[in-house]
Amino acid sequence: MLCGLLKMWEDLRLRVHGPFFPRILRRRKGKRDFGKTITHIVAKVMTTDMVKDLPSDTLLQQHDDLDLAVDSCYSGDTVVIFPGEYQAVNLALLTDDIIIKGVGKREEIIITSEPSHDSFVVSKADNVKLMNLSLIQQGTVDGIVVVESGHMTLENCILKCEGTGVCVLTGAALTVTDSEITGAQGAGVELYPGSIAILERNEIHHCNNLRTSDSSKSTLGGVNMKVLPAPKLKMTNNHIYNNNGYGVSILQPTEQFFIVAEALNKGAASGDKKDENMLSKVMQNLNLEMNNNKIEANLKGDIRIVTS
Repeated sequence: MLCGLLKMWEDLRLRVHGPFFPRILRRRKGKRDFGKTITHIVAKVMTTDMVKDLPSDTLLQQHDDLDLAVDSCYSGDTVVIFPGEYQAVNLALLTDDIIIKGVGKREEIIITSEPSHDSFVVSKADNVKLMNLSLIQQGTVDGIVVVESGHMTLENCILKCEGTGVCVLTGAALTVTDSEITGAQGAGVELYPGSIAILERNEIHHCNNLRTSDSSKSTLGGVNMKVLPAPKLKMTNNHIYNNNGYGVSILQPTEQFFIVAEALNKGAASGDKKDENMLSKVMQNLNLEMNNNKIEANLKGDIRIVTS
């Protein structure tokens, strides 16, 4: 009885994402009235050596609190973070076009989530860029990063998930390069219908750690695509490995699966051949481009069409 109640509570905590579940209600600030942008330095103490490589006309503002730095941003600003461990609930309220980047080794610029909040990083800005950071999810249950709308770039980041992975909602876009995503309870990257993603030179591993009897969830692993309308995905030079589901799963309604199946050559010699033909046909119909990826050692296989 107790185990059943705990399971129900865990399922409730892992909220469903989708186009009808907006997270951000904050309005966009836009640019400052005087048109200038500011570089926000986040460090306990700022020295001249920290800013020696910046142009001499850069407007600077120093903070010892990342949350205050993010809250102070207008579109066009940059937040520069020096080594340390930080928290910032305002990362779940990104509406303006800003850059947040770490200086030094990415393992030494650690941002942890606030356990009392559902969300960690959520964006609906036109363009947000996170660079050279480690995002450590603790206690929050939404995706470690949720792109509600607009475009987000993750470059040279480490994402250690505790809840769900990176979620790209309908109409939103994501670019991830040279990053590592691990530990998600579902897929490492979840693409909703009509979303766009470019994944290049990433490691996605040890995802789908959620214990569930739901067969559709147990197939999730590295990257999951939900079709109708199809998302757009370009994957190049990624390493997707040691996930508990498939390396890449393509989730589509049962009805569409059978329509595609009927359109295939009925004279295929074996079931395996039919599966290969069906996968090829579906991938052609999707806007899916895959080049030089290494997909291996995933519990259920490398790539699979999954019906719902």
